[in-house]
Amino acid sequence: MAADGETIGLALVSVRASLLDSGAVSDGEEARAESEILLAHVLSINSGGLITSMTQPLPPEAAERLAGLLKRRLQREPLRYITGSCPFYGRDFAVDRRVLIPRQETELVVERALRWAGRHGAVRIADIGTGSGVLAITLALELDGAEVHAVDISPDALDVAAQNARRLGVAANIGFHEGDLADPLWGPFDIVVANLPYVLAGRMGEVEPELAPEVLAEPRLALDGGPDGLDLIGRFVPQLPGLLSDEAIALLEIDPPLVDGVRALVEEHMPAADMQIIDDLAGMARVAEITIGD
Repeated sequence: MAADGETIGLALVSVRASLLDSGAVSDGEEARAESEILLAHVLSINSGGLITSMTQPLPPEAAERLAGLLKRRLQREPLRYITGSCPFYGRDFAVDRRVLIPRQETELVVERALRWAGRHGAVRIADIGTGSGVLAITLALELDGAEVHAVDISPDALDVAAQNARRLGVAANIGFHEGDLADPLWGPFDIVVANLPYVLAGRMGEVEPELAPEVLAEPRLALDGGPDGLDLIGRFVPQLPGLLSDEAIALLEIDPPLVDGVRALVEEHMPAADMQIIDDLAGMARVAEITIGD
């Protein structure tokens, strides 16, 4: 991959070209970003250190490791599994194949929760389907004194989440529970967040190439929402009336095709609640915001 004496800058150009030519990334900007992340990871430096090191030679051992990691990426292994970490709301979280890789869109759930807490406060918070723990941990860090409970049906996911909580210093503030949806919990909660599987089974490969059945690197359990995307959400919404306090908010991450189905579920099981759909930065319906007593 890297020739003897090749500089870090030239290696960066080579990796970027390989990513773009292979179709592993969608455009030149994504290729640039991923190549920088790979180089910085291999060299154990941050982005600032990478920029100031462009004219330095790439050490042979780093070049060999880079070649191995690039091969994995070209085979469509997600970048964040290769590096073992993913940024979320300004912090780095450990991730591996046991958990879904956090997406930037999910930060919208945090923003809406914090917006509500700023007006109403938050004593108890529940995160359903916690995965790597990004929602539970971020809210515990952002809301001092809040009691946070996180649930996942996967013991492997809970292990990753607990490790992240310990590393980020909030393990004492979060209770982790293994179980199906809200079954292990007792109400009431002021804020309930959930990023449950919502990808329509027939669209798994359309959303991202890495999610195609023949490639699937991320756990299907955390992605596949069934034929209509509502397998889990459809079982969870009926649990909300027993979870929420008299003045509370529930925030469900969704996909645009689910809007009508989620609205119908809320109208059936929570007729007095107010539901709004919050769009992400791309203008796509991303969060169902359900409030009561507001």
